[in-house]
Amino acid sequence: MTILLSFLTGESKIRAAVVGNSVVVALLVETSRAYGRGICQGIARYVQENPDWSIIYQERTLKQSVPKIIRHRHVDGILMRVDQPRLAAEIISLGIPLVDLLHLSPGWPSYQIDDRSTAQMAANYFMENGFIHFAFCGYPGIPFSDRRETAYTEYLRQRNFPVFLYRPRPAVKHQNQVLRAEELGFNETEALAAWLGELPRTSGLFACNDVRALQVLQACQLGGVAVPDQVAVLGVDNDEIITELSHPKLSSIQPDTVGTGYKACQCLHAMIQGNSVLPVIDYTPPVGVIERDSSNFIATQDHMVAAALRIIRSRACSGLTIKDLLGELAISRSNLEARFRRVLGRTVHDEITRVRIQRVRQLLHSTDKTLAKIAAETGYLDISHLSRSFRKKTGKWPGQYRRDLG
Repeated sequence: MTILLSFLTGESKIRAAVVGNSVVVALLVETSRAYGRGICQGIARYVQENPDWSIIYQERTLKQSVPKIIRHRHVDGILMRVDQPRLAAEIISLGIPLVDLLHLSPGWPSYQIDDRSTAQMAANYFMENGFIHFAFCGYPGIPFSDRRETAYTEYLRQRNFPVFLYRPRPAVKHQNQVLRAEELGFNETEALAAWLGELPRTSGLFACNDVRALQVLQACQLGGVAVPDQVAVLGVDNDEIITELSHPKLSSIQPDTVGTGYKACQCLHAMIQGNSVLPVIDYTPPVGVIERDSSNFIATQDHMVAAALRIIRSRACSGLTIKDLLGELAISRSNLEARFRRVLGRTVHDEITRVRIQRVRQLLHSTDKTLAKIAAETGYLDISHLSRSFRKKTGKWPGQYRRDLG
């Protein structure tokens, strides 16, 4: 099988030819953002596991028309992620089997991030850090942003927490185009700064993606809003270019784009082979929160709990014990446990385990390290200790969790 990779990064001419009876699949995915690159990593993983596949690589820019290569060369399948409904409809009209990676193609299988579980992860992250004030900033009218806003607000309101929402005035029409929405968002800095200045002190703000989070951080700087002391900011996509260039460095939710791309390949392969595939919408849960400076704040007036949490987060994976913690804080275990239960609703041991398991999940997802190495890097005595703890918290053995990632 030959796959035509059509990355949306520049202009060049294809330099390879399809030979024999190869099956050609066009991949229309932008790679300027971490999400698209992650999708391509998942596809690459699938290709590596199928040695009979070969890749033709073509860099190009997807403009306001269907790529000529699709019209002029036999193509058996398409993996598509475009944000222009008219263009998506034009590609669909070709009648070629496709899998949609942005959900603009009713009637075709679609693979994407689970916006609901992503929003709930953001809410839980802030609640676990003691926040009682919450905010959301997105791009009204953009489907994925609206879905995350709805899930975030509903989840928190069910727990009696209101959510402050940013609404640009006048309302901006984006025509479902994400890039256009992001471009206009940079023109809202002053209005956004004014809104941020009115939020209750120590608010947990969830932005619909990393670009919006970057715009929030810039507005905070303009308005003199301290991050994370006054507003803690969390984005989505874990785009390392954005997260590292942000000031302070941006915390972000890591989507399982690798798993999404891998599953999309499996689905398209089945379609090309003539198997019946329902027009299912597959939602892949995110991996976890990658915490950086923009949200590294403990929202509690209990300074002893705040100090303990800082120590746990910095040293839990280095073998920190409760005895070590108590000695450093000069406090009795009964006193600290009572404070933890009152502020966080969990024990000190629960918190140490939570931090370790979060790191284990990240390493299982993003590396090929052995369980022995992961155990050593996350404070566990051995593989057995790690495996039992991981299964107790997640319901899966580490090996099973890694296999399920694809």
